[in-house]
Amino acid sequence: MSYQQLIENLFSDTAMSVKFFLPELTLCCTILLMLLARLFRWGRALGSFVFATAGAIVALYYAAPWLLLESGDMVQRTELFTGMLVYDSFTVFFRGLLLFFLILFCVLSQLTGIPDKEDSGDYYTLVLGSVLGMMLMVSANHLLIIFLAVEMASVPSYVLAGMLKGRRKASEAALKYSIYGAGTAGVMLYGISLVAGITGSAHLPTVAVRLSELLSGPAMGSAAIVLALGSLMIAVGLAFKLSAVPFHFWCPDVFEGASAEVNAFLSVASKAAALALLVRVAIGVGYVPEATQQRLAQASAVAEELAERPAALMDAAPMNAAPMEQAMPPADALESAAPTAVTEPTAI
Repeated sequence: MSYQQLIENLFSDTAMSVKFFLPELTLCCTILLMLLARLFRWGRALGSFVFATAGAIVALYYAAPWLLLESGDMVQRTELFTGMLVYDSFTVFFRGLLLFFLILFCVLSQLTGIPDKEDSGDYYTLVLGSVLGMMLMVSANHLLIIFLAVEMASVPSYVLAGMLKGRRKASEAALKYSIYGAGTAGVMLYGISLVAGITGSAHLPTVAVRLSELLSGPAMGSAAIVLALGSLMIAVGLAFKLSAVPFHFWCPDVFEGASAEVNAFLSVASKAAALALLVRVAIGVGYVPEATQQRLAQASAVAEELAERPAALMDAAPMNAAPMEQAMPPADALESAAPTAVTEPTAI
């Protein structure tokens, strides 16, 4: 495959993936619009609540989870952006759940008056950014996307936990939450590097294939410790998001110091996204889709063909090439063909 074909395939795959990525793009555009509207008077008059709610409704319209519930049919599994994300029934259901809760959360926050006029823009921007990370968590199909999605969902939550001004418990909640989150993020990233290094890929279906080869191969003894350590470190990051024992120590302090609305957001949306990510990782490394099996089989066939070409060329080279002794003329012919230098007297 030439370089031009690779570029064409990349553009066609991106154009196809954008159609299924419209809810996430809607949230991104809403965040940018909210930040730009604060520079103008009409934007401050409308308020960030209007932009956040409208963006969440439009994103829910593009997600269209009701179509899945009405038809009852399973959505065909489609990999987006060269396998970084995946679109299936599981993604549609959890994206709709997160967006519906986002709309409900914005309405309840506006009714209770938790964000004042000064902090409402930051408040709703952080909420939309966190939901964007959670939506990437439920559709992650790559180890790096898993890490980026967890961080996108966690970092805004650190700030939301300490949004109540003048309250020491809120500051303590944000500090403890961020410290625990930074530690588990580092551990999870190191585990991802170990698993990706031992399997040679970060794509979850490809990792599943490599794991099956390692389990049946003779080199499993040396790789078992590395795989076990890497899997344990990845499980640390997932257990932190789920508040699972023994990584639940941050939960009581954070829920005590944060507001009731933020507690609802962390206990419902964050835990739902973490549970979806746990299921996605478990199924991703334990099951290989048929499309991935066919693609890997084609890749291995091409690699074998390329590996056999040099040997075939070397076998055919002596038959096509003439020996060196036959190709070179004899030495006496070279001497007879050489011009003879004649010395003539110079006239004075």
